Amino acid sequence: MEKRRKELSKDRLDYLLRYTQENYVTFGAKIKKEEYTDLKELLKRKGMTNADFIRYAMEKLRSM
Repeated sequence: MEKRRKELSKDRLDYLLRYTQENYVTFGAKIKKEEYTDLKELLKRKGMTNADFIRYAMEKLRSM
């Protein structure tokens, strides 16, 4: 990633940083290590990212 940063102009980096700060947040939760391992394996088998999983869970909760 460090090499990539060097390739991008300062203006481009500033834009990406500002865009990310304005449009995204980081979501985190503390879970047991065993649960994390199980979750990562399940997501890998299903071909889902962490963000896909959160979106899927939100959709399911809304339909309840």
